[in-house]
Amino acid sequence: MSLADDQYRKKLKNAADFLLSGGTLLSEPCNKCSGIQIRKNNEIKCIICGNTTSTENNTTKEVGKVVDSNYADQLREKIITRLNDLLNNIGSDKNLVEEEQRLRVIDNYIRILEKIKLFE
Repeated sequence: MSLADDQYRKKLKNAADFLLSGGTLLSEPCNKCSGIQIRKNNEIKCIICGNTTSTENNTTKEVGKVVDSNYADQLREKIITRLNDLLNNIGSDKNLVEEEQRLRVIDNYIRILEKIKLFE
């Protein structure tokens, strides 16, 4: 087994550990190497090159712009409507992958609602 194979296996194991501990696989490629990225908490990490970026400041600024533009009430209503739909469908899927995705979307909507409250 070559050194490159060992490094690849180590990176793959680290990525799996990151996912198992609550990370989310992203569809956007890494800016540096176009590799696969994983987001956990406020950190995005490329599993190929190890490039790490923070998402906390960008998300807060974007939500701040929405709130500053007096769209907070409309956004809150849309999210609550969508949350109700998602919550009513919990347990209806036989496909556990889709169920897990639904739960992650619910979690993201709740986080957005919490951030909107910070700007009120």
